[in-house]
Amino acid sequence: MDYEGSKGHSYQKKSSNDKLTSLGLCLGASTVSIVQLEQGQDSRTCDTITHNNNPRIVNSSLYPHEGDPKKTLLRLINSLDLNKFDRIVATGRRFRSFVNLTSIPEPEAVEYAYRHIKPADILCPAIVSAGGETFMVYVLNRFGQISNVLTGNKCASGTGEFFLQQLRRMDVTLEEATQWAAATEPYHVSGRCSVFCKSDCTHATNKGIPKSRVTAGLCRMMANKILELLKKVERKNIIITGGAARNHMMIERLREEIPGLIVPDEAPYFEALGAALWGLEHETSKLTGISELLNTETSSFDTLPSLRDFNHMVEFKSIEKGEIQPGDICILGLDVGSTTTKAILLRKSDDALLASVYLRTSGDPVGASRQCYRIILDQVKQKVHPSEITIEGLGVCGSGRQIAGLHALTDGIINEIIAHAAAAVYFDPKVDTIFEIGGQDAKYTYITNSVASDYAMNEACSAGTGSFLEESAQETLGVKMEDIADIALKGKHPPNFNDQCAAFITSDIKTAIHEGVKHENIVAGLVYSICMNYSNRVKGNRPVGEKVFMQGGVCYNRAIPLAMASLVGKPIIVPPEPGLMGAYGVALEVKKRIGNGLLPKQHFDLEILQNRQVKYEKSFTCKGGKEKCDRRCNIAMIELEGNTYPFGGACNRYYNLRHNIRYDVKKLDMVRLRQQLVFEKYGIQPVIDANQDVPDKKKKKIQKRIGINRSFVVNTYYPLYSAFFTKLGFKIVVPDSYSKKGIDQKNAPFCYPAELAHGFFHTLIEMKSPPEYIFLPHFKALPISDGNSSAQVCPFVQGETFYLQAAFRQKLNELKNKGTKILTPLLDLTSGLEAAKRPLIETALQMGVGRRAAISAFKAALNRQTACTAEMSKMGDKLLQQLESDPNKIAVVIFARPYNGFVEEAHMGIPHKLASRGIVVIPFDFLLFNHEKSKRHMYWGMGQRILQVAKLVKRHPQLFGTFITNFSCGPDSFIIGYFRDIMGRKPSLTLELDSHTADAGLETRIEAFIDIISAYQQLTAKQNVDSKKRSFVPARTKLENGIPKVITSSGETLPMTHPRVKLSIPSMGKLTTEALAAIFRAFGFNAIAHPPSDEAILKLGRANTSCKECLPLILTTGTLLSFIRNEKKEDDILIYFMLTGSGPCRFGQYRIFMEDLIKRQEIPDVALFSLTSENSYAGLGNDFHLKAWCGVVVSDIMEDIRSMLLANAVDVESAIRIFNEEWALILRNFEKGNFSRLEKQLAKTAEQFREIPLKHSPEAVPTISLVGEIFVRRDELSRQYLTERLAEKGFATICSPIAEWALYADYLVDKGLVDYNMSIREKLLFLLKKRYMARYKKRIKSILAGSGLVHAEPLNIRSIINNASPHLSLNLTGEAILTVGSSLTEIASHTCGVIAIGPFGCMPNRLAEALLSEAMTHEGKLATDPNNKQLRSVLTSFDDLPFLAIESDGSPFPQLITAKLESFCLRAERLHNKMIS
Repeated sequence: MDYEGSKGHSYQKKSSNDKLTSLGLCLGASTVSIVQLEQGQDSRTCDTITHNNNPRIVNSSLYPHEGDPKKTLLRLINSLDLNKFDRIVATGRRFRSFVNLTSIPEPEAVEYAYRHIKPADILCPAIVSAGGETFMVYVLNRFGQISNVLTGNKCASGTGEFFLQQLRRMDVTLEEATQWAAATEPYHVSGRCSVFCKSDCTHATNKGIPKSRVTAGLCRMMANKILELLKKVERKNIIITGGAARNHMMIERLREEIPGLIVPDEAPYFEALGAALWGLEHETSKLTGISELLNTETSSFDTLPSLRDFNHMVEFKSIEKGEIQPGDICILGLDVGSTTTKAILLRKSDDALLASVYLRTSGDPVGASRQCYRIILDQVKQKVHPSEITIEGLGVCGSGRQIAGLHALTDGIINEIIAHAAAAVYFDPKVDTIFEIGGQDAKYTYITNSVASDYAMNEACSAGTGSFLEESAQETLGVKMEDIADIALKGKHPPNFNDQCAAFITSDIKTAIHEGVKHENIVAGLVYSICMNYSNRVKGNRPVGEKVFMQGGVCYNRAIPLAMASLVGKPIIVPPEPGLMGAYGVALEVKKRIGNGLLPKQHFDLEILQNRQVKYEKSFTCKGGKEKCDRRCNIAMIELEGNTYPFGGACNRYYNLRHNIRYDVKKLDMVRLRQQLVFEKYGIQPVIDANQDVPDKKKKKIQKRIGINRSFVVNTYYPLYSAFFTKLGFKIVVPDSYSKKGIDQKNAPFCYPAELAHGFFHTLIEMKSPPEYIFLPHFKALPISDGNSSAQVCPFVQGETFYLQAAFRQKLNELKNKGTKILTPLLDLTSGLEAAKRPLIETALQMGVGRRAAISAFKAALNRQTACTAEMSKMGDKLLQQLESDPNKIAVVIFARPYNGFVEEAHMGIPHKLASRGIVVIPFDFLLFNHEKSKRHMYWGMGQRILQVAKLVKRHPQLFGTFITNFSCGPDSFIIGYFRDIMGRKPSLTLELDSHTADAGLETRIEAFIDIISAYQQLTAKQNVDSKKRSFVPARTKLENGIPKVITSSGETLPMTHPRVKLSIPSMGKLTTEALAAIFRAFGFNAIAHPPSDEAILKLGRANTSCKECLPLILTTGTLLSFIRNEKKEDDILIYFMLTGSGPCRFGQYRIFMEDLIKRQEIPDVALFSLTSENSYAGLGNDFHLKAWCGVVVSDIMEDIRSMLLANAVDVESAIRIFNEEWALILRNFEKGNFSRLEKQLAKTAEQFREIPLKHSPEAVPTISLVGEIFVRRDELSRQYLTERLAEKGFATICSPIAEWALYADYLVDKGLVDYNMSIREKLLFLLKKRYMARYKKRIKSILAGSGLVHAEPLNIRSIINNASPHLSLNLTGEAILTVGSSLTEIASHTCGVIAIGPFGCMPNRLAEALLSEAMTHEGKLATDPNNKQLRSVLTSFDDLPFLAIESDGSPFPQLITAKLESFCLRAERLHNKMIS
């Protein structure tokens, strides 16, 4: 491989010295480090002397760059005498490519440094790089080479910079932190991501947890984050490097877990040392002068309009304070937020603002409240004596409202959503939309007739909030909060940063810094990103009314409302003192409630309030009360004025006790009752304790046992399973708890329920006496409930048996050797519960049970399951009758999957939180008795059921829905949108949960939800809710006798070949799209190939989706809307070509989503036209199909030819010009539709390509397989120009062909694994089509192989599936099996590495990642070709094969991915060298 900066420079050796000097620079994310080395050399030959002449470190230094690495580097270089260095080498991440120095990848530098400092006779399994921004683990093989890179996510949580950030947040010095961490019991804070960790710290201090415990917890969390990365690495003799290695308390925690932990003296500058060592062995380029040090600035970001362009769209209002007068009767409003605390004094008679204060909470809500009281008191004293005014009400809102309200001894505790709405309506009764951005929460409120009727909050993400804005500006850019606006308004070309996650935005900022984007533009881009996050993720598809208020402390930053106006396209009003609106609103609301008799008048004394101290007594663990809740909440005991109050917990229990409120929660919580029905009344209770040891000699005397994992649909079908196996004579074993160690064994970023499946399964297989059988079925589908043709469960539920067996393979092999059998039947209940009969009977036969007994057992089990379901429905019906007998009552219906919303280990006590507030809580499957349609083409069984019941809830005036989902849930990224569409203006609550969800955030949302319901009921009683009826008719398409037609919005029917009709084809790789468009034109269509997606398309797509959907949907949505806005003429009929399928992945929902979008936005004369994989894309006839097939095959091969030219042509620019010319000629032949003429053109093209000068023979070029999701791996923006990046490193890329999917679709039709039954005629045509497809494919490949750039090996779909079959069942259809199979087929046989790329959250890709993480090994590859001696020889020195999984959100890859890619290339090059040697 060529190293960056080495080409074209000559090395000049100084002859006056017999020592060789080398300077190593590491250009890191937060620091620049240098190491100066010298080593003796032979003065006659200039060769380095290595025998007994170890390099000596002359000097080493660290320089924090505080967001400006270029300035720091220039200052550093200017301070050095560069003439004294023979060689200069740089390493680091992205920034190293912007300097004109010889540079090497960071992983290679790590390897060199390791060889230098490694203790003799000790083999270190891994090196931990604990830096300022990222933690990662370099796993080493037995040769001391990096074999893998382990990282968490793209988050800085737990790293050095984050630790310092949190200390500053709590006003804690580093010295205090060290002292506390050494002497204090740590308080647990999460380490999964910076948002959750930050929330944990904030909410802990709000609950009264001392800062010392929180700080100690941060130190422990940092260590635990490293230990989590090491979960699959042998924990001994591990080296730790990076700046965080100087955190002594973290190191001490690691020493407890890692025997022989090595912390070298060189740890802070480890990579710089490696670069300098590399320089001693390699020639480097010569730096001719400082002026040539930096490369020309370039940016990979699209730009946004200057913020100054939107000054005219924002109105900033002002207010004058009132004068305090003797005799004033006042209300005190207090807003205790996560980062700031605000207070105002309001005069009751005229609502005048008399006094105010705005200060930092600093992690101490009570202390901040007392400080507010003191400052307000001082302001009062300046005008009157405090005794001359009366404060008769005190309202508190904000995240710290509960503890601050308790301290104030007030009942006026009100959630901030209601408070902000009250303030906005006061200043303008016509306001209908409120955008509010606080410290850690962001909220949307819709107001109907001056009452908040709908709202939304950020779901477990603070990227669009004030605290992130402040911390990103301060920590990454060194900009103070008060300076952001002035700097941002100077930016002329703000970069378009990512808008989805705090960690992702941080990565974008780092990238921009490294690329040299101007400081003011970066700050402006950051401002935009906050508002984009709000607009896309908080507001989402909710309406923006005619009068928009924007409030919250961030609005003191004038740049924020300007950015929001730019994005939403509506004028925005910023009310007076926007940061005080919560405090002002809560005062108004308390005044209103006192006036209505809902709150009693009290007397509050500011002097007493400021002096009232809180004493924390010994806490205790809640035992759960008569409801037998087992959450075991820690309850603080708080002493105020001689009285002691219990405080805290996940529900309202202790609030109720303090206020003498009594509810029979047991009768209100139907979710708990549901679980009792499933696991106790109808399910057979497990009879053996998970930890009971059964002596070997007794095993033969007792009943055999079968283990059932407590996961997924077991939470519905446990009565069926347990009754069946009990009737067969087996005892049931179910894990009663999940293991964190088990969760850590997951091989991909699964959703929380899948994590729990790992945890429970680990408990099951680690029992002292494991069961003789383990029942781990491949559960494919639920019974259809609404007339759709399929009711599949998602790939993670279907894939449980496969990824659990992969993750725990070693332990399961041990159990198998001891006699345990794993039972994995396919359960496809599409046609009903009776469909379980055959697979369960076959399972019984495998267990040695007779068929007659099995049939009898199934009958009994079926009756038990049916009875359970019937009782649920009966109870639901009874609950509705009881509810309707009292029109004033309401009930909340929990919409969720049984395994995330109904189980205590996952639902975070939400049903109990609602029930403890006196509300009946009903699981949605209690109401599954209307059997109405759910949603067209809803192929997910749970989605069908959820949407069916949603329609019932929408109609019923006393029912309101709460939707519980999980972070990155694939199906819910669409189903939630459908659910909200059904609900319309009726309030509903969405809660996104995972293992780190904070109780306080849930409390705020639930309180607001209940208040909104109350307001909504008042409006409906007055019939003031607008239910707008639509008259819009969307266009639609149909196939009539094989002829595609469109019916316009006006009802006119036209053939799609009509001149007015345009057929737009979204880009799925430039070549494929252009080929398909040309072939459509050959058949008379006016087809247009949309250019590849760009940043503008991505932005437009994000603005019109929730951003939770997968990237291809976001981009194709953006493409459609872009064409409509920029290309479609008024008289045009636009047909958008969108292929489809029937699950289990999300792709089949794209068409439905876009049709809904067209209808919602009332876009006339635009329709979707789809062909489906269910019938192998039939519909336009075999002639069209075969020509389209030729287009796909040719474009696939041409893609690989282009990649080879990028990597291997002597003159790349000239080669690509020839390529483009030849491609244009091929397209012309596609349009003519003559195969023989196409063949001639392809032959000419191959000959032209053969004449292109190459650097090496194609066989000598290292080649990477690019597999994964079909859209992302082909789309340049989605894959972030990966083909080009690899080509720059000397690698050619072979992208898994689209033809692979087409052949797979045929294969599924052949095997009967689709939801389509062909007629006899269709079958004959299908067979004929396949024969011609094989002939054309072989011919085209043979012709283009004449270029010498590609090979003519046929694509064998059966071989791919066979190679995947040991890891994944053919019955789990979709791309996962292709990704697994083609990866194992290609690696070490044709390519030297595999990259599996997919969109963020892609379920098939994550499933494939989990399986390939275990399968891409020496043994896994040999299993595909066990008799291949050459392959065995190649793999001799490789344990793990080069494999990298990448998820893309359309933004530039973060530095963690870059680091993994560099290590991957290093490993791939080694395998390539072995393959060709």
